[in-house]
Amino acid sequence: MARYTEKQKAALDVLMKDDVYEHAMKIIADEGLGSLTMERLASGVGVSRGTIYNYFDDRDAVLDYLEERTFGPLLAVIKEVAASDLQPEEKLTKISEWVFTAVYEDRALVIALTPNKYSGAKRECQMRRRTNALGAIKVVVNEGIAAEAFKNRSPLLVSELFMGLITGMIESMVFSGEFQPAEEIVPTMMEIFLGGLRNEIDHPVDSPVGHISAPGNEKCNTGELRK
Repeated sequence: MARYTEKQKAALDVLMKDDVYEHAMKIIADEGLGSLTMERLASGVGVSRGTIYNYFDDRDAVLDYLEERTFGPLLAVIKEVAASDLQPEEKLTKISEWVFTAVYEDRALVIALTPNKYSGAKRECQMRRRTNALGAIKVVVNEGIAAEAFKNRSPLLVSELFMGLITGMIESMVFSGEFQPAEEIVPTMMEIFLGGLRNEIDHPVDSPVGHISAPGNEKCNTGELRK
């Protein structure tokens, strides 16, 4: 029996996981989560079921791997955008675009994972990822407040609202089954969100509410009838 060096074994492990990822994603996209079994996966990859179990304890472990490999890199992207030279508004918009693009491209996996997203160890992993993403977004919000581009509101609350808006939209698409690409969601979403966050005068001078008559020219309704 051939014996592999540690380097060769590591390379084979990568190839095996690549095959598992490719075939599992295809099964979910083409036939739905119900068709993803360890037997079906082993057949697609071209190995025995026992070989698959050498890498994954069960189907849930496969799903965890799919989720981590597909959406895990998003956290790195969010941190990269947060640390970039873009303006705070542009950073929040760019983060939204990345998230909704990933969700749209892998919507079959999103649908498959949503019912079980808060169970067991997966919940702990997702909560850690969420906490890290929230921290990066909070940095952006703090930048906006410091630059007086954003209103001086609780950075944590604003960040939570931003993430809640994104996750709420994703869950709505999952439940309706109607997914939209980022370019159809982000402009409207950010217009509404940033419209309330921008540090602007509430009532501009040229608006009816903000108009103030010059001293001495005030008009007062005395209630007297004109003759």
